[in-house]
Parts: sequence; structure tokens; C-alpha cells
Amino acid sequence: MKSHWFIRVLQGLIAVLPVGIFCWLVWMNLVPSGVFVTERSVHGQSAFIERVLPDTRVREPYVDASGDWVQSIVGDPAFFFVHPHRRFDMVQAEVWFKNETVPIVEFGALAQNVGEVYDLHPLQNLLIDHSSWNRLEQDGFVLLQRDPVYESIDAFRKHPPAREQIATYHYALETPFRLSTYNPSNEKQTIDVSLRGFHEFYTYIKNETLHFDIRYMDMNRTNGDDALRVVVLNEAGQSVGEVRALDDGNTGDNSRPSALKTLTLDILHLPEGVYKVQLQAEHDIFFRSIITSQQKMVFLNQLYLADEVGYQETPRPVSFWTEGKHLQFVTQHADAVQDVQVGKTIISVTKPYEEYRTVLDELGVLSGHIPKGDMIIRGDGLFAFAPEQYFRPDPVRLRADTDLDRQGIDFIMAKYKAPKKEGNWFVVDVKMDASILSFQDETWKFVFSLPGIDASTQEFLLGGVRLTLQRPVLTWEKMKQEIKERL
Repeated sequence: MKSHWFIRVLQGLIAVLPVGIFCWLVWMNLVPSGVFVTERSVHGQSAFIERVLPDTRVREPYVDASGDWVQSIVGDPAFFFVHPHRRFDMVQAEVWFKNETVPIVEFGALAQNVGEVYDLHPLQNLLIDHSSWNRLEQDGFVLLQRDPVYESIDAFRKHPPAREQIATYHYALETPFRLSTYNPSNEKQTIDVSLRGFHEFYTYIKNETLHFDIRYMDMNRTNGDDALRVVVLNEAGQSVGEVRALDDGNTGDNSRPSALKTLTLDILHLPEGVYKVQLQAEHDIFFRSIITSQQKMVFLNQLYLADEVGYQETPRPVSFWTEGKHLQFVTQHADAVQDVQVGKTIISVTKPYEEYRTVLDELGVLSGHIPKGDMIIRGDGLFAFAPEQYFRPDPVRLRADTDLDRQGIDFIMAKYKAPKKEGNWFVVDVKMDASILSFQDETWKFVFSLPGIDASTQEFLLGGVRLTLQRPVLTWEKMKQEIKERL
């Protein structure tokens, strides 16, 4: 009798168990509370958070002298992937770490796949934390002054000094940049340079039409669709216009170039100011020339000077102008090794895929010359292709290698809060709007940015990351609707 009763109970459990598991999975997927928390320490595991990569920039976790598990990051950048089980609206990342040597550490996530644009936030800035300058702090902002001139941050904002005296960190000045001597012109100029993939540049508009004729080719060297999108952003970061072009119909990697095409961008009646233009394209898109009536045009962060294969037989030499003092050069082709000159400095690029760095001693805007083109240039300044096109609308951005004395910087304005200390750890909470993050293949890519890190003398010690994912609380009606959609 007891045996029969036991069998009936066991059969009932077997029948109910799948239903229970199913209900539990649905409940976990719905996240009715609106909050889901997951974390991973450097020596632990997680069903949602992968380990930090790449192995060339990250050491194996170990127990430090304090008895804490840490993982040393010695290269820039390091990253990890997160696979949430549904969409969320907000991400709050709590990062705990140790750091004594890396000047600037930032954390964020991939926001735009094309061009690999990241939404970055400060974790720690030792330049600000250890500065001996006069310090004012208010509502998450910090003002450092070489000599105390301002009594408050509000006073600085209302009556800022000359832009040339300011360095900023994650902060945009409220006073917009204006060129008082600027006069519009209808005369067109051609930037006759081959550029590859994503680029962005500033231009200046005053009582004129923003006009660009962008000539490009799809070189079809890699698999995939190669659509082109050109977006214009105003000083508030808002889109004020765009144009698009579809792939040429060849999505293979057969290296058959398309015909030379032209994409025209015209925007009327824009108010005076600085505008950012983004050429959002994959690496298969080669921009062969840009024709514009705009007089001012400076590229941000880097130039990817393309090769001329499939376009013309002889490579074109390229001249550029920059105020950057810390530059890096690399080519991806053996036949493009060459001597590059910037100002009085010669940089010999003797091997492909090897980065060559230089620090320039000369002040001001310097001219550069690359005999064969086919070079990636990165630096801490803007780049123009003619001296009269050069302008600098932004103050100096504070970097690990910024020479405040040499550049005449007297003020540092930052949106920054030093990390709090909990026991042996520094702890920082970073909040991100999930709607602006890339969610390709239902995956987020998070990144640690350590610009200028010296692997021989510096390391960032990571303890772990806790993610709090948020979405609206589910009402009963909404819950029933979502359950129906899953059945």
C-alpha cells in the first residue's frame, strides 16, 4: 500500500516538474520586478558574463598580497561580452578594482558597430586625484586651477577663460565656439585623398548650405553588406540630417571594386556653429575624394589613408596638418613601408602591422608628409588636409601625456567623481542607457579603456563586475500579454 502511494506521488512529481521548470524559466525571463542582478569576480563563473579578453593584454587571475583575487590588465583595451536573457532599459555596472599606476581608466560599452564607437565613463583619473592645483568640486564636477582665480564652478561656467587655457575631461564647455572672422564662400575645394572606412570630422557653418559630394568605391575585400551612411550632428549631439547609400550588390570577398559613386549631402538653413559629420562605413568602403564648399574641416582621432589598388596605379602622396604631439603610425602592407615626416621629425615605418610612435617637440600646427599614403595615423590632435582648413573648436582634452606647462593650460574642468574606497578596493558605479548600446546577436560588449598604458611599468587590477539590469515593473496585464507571446 505504501509502495503504491509512493509511486503515485513520484508520478505526480514527474508530471509537475516540467511544468514547474517551464514556469520558473518564464518567470526568470519576464523579470517581473524589473531588476535583474548578475556578477562575476575574476576567479568565478557566470552564466551571463564572459571572462575578460584578450589574453595578450590580460594576465591570469591570482591572489595578491592582501589575499584578494585580482586580474591584471596591462594593455588597451580589454573587454568582455554579456549575454542578457532579454532586453533591458538601463545598465548599472559596479566595478571593483585596485590601481596605483595607470593614469586614466574608463569603462563603457560598444554603442555603434560601424567605426567601433563606445560609450565610455570614468573609473579613475589619477591626474585629477593627485593634482596639487587648487580644487573646487560641485555636483559631480571638478575644477582644478593652477592659481585660484574662480571662487566657484558656477563662476567658471558663466565667465570661462580663453579656450587655449583650458583642458577638459568628459566635459563640454557651455559657451559655444564661434569664429568671429569667418565669412562663407561658394568656392568649392577638393580633398583628393583616399580614406578607408569610418571617419568623422568637424566643419563650420555660417549663413551657408552645408554641402559635400562624397566619391567612394566598395572594394569588396571582405564578406558582408557595405552600406554607407553619412550623418550630421549639431553642437548638442543631435542629428540634423543624413544621407544613405545601399551596398553595390556584391557582398562577397572577391576584391572586385564597384564603380566610382557619388553621395551628395545638402542641408539648408543651419544656424551658425560647429557640426560633426560622420562617415559611417565598413572597411570595404574607400572614400576617394570629398568636394565641399565648406572652408573649415578637421578630422577627429585618426586617419586611415587607404591604398590605391583597384583605383589607380601610382599611389598618391598625402600631406596633412595637425596640432597633435603624440602620434602613432602603422601600415598593413609591405609595399607601403616608408619614411614619414611631421614637422622636423622623421618617423621610419619599416615593417607592416607594427606601430611606430613619436612625440613631437615643436609647438603649434605642424605639416606632415606621407610619400605613399596607405597609412593609419592616430594622435591626440585634429587632422586637416590643408592649412587653411584647420581649426580647433574644442579645448585640449586631458590625456595621460598632456603637457600642461608646455601647452599653457591653467584650468582643468572635468565631469568626474573620484572612486570610493571600500576596504582594499576602489568601487565605481557606472550607469548606462541600454537603448544606445549595440545589442547585436543579443550581446553587449563592455570595455576597459586604459589609454597610454605602459605594460612594462603599469597595471590595472580588476576584482570583478556586478551588473544591475533594469526595465519597467511588469503589471499583471503586461505579464499575461508577454506569457501569451511566448506560448
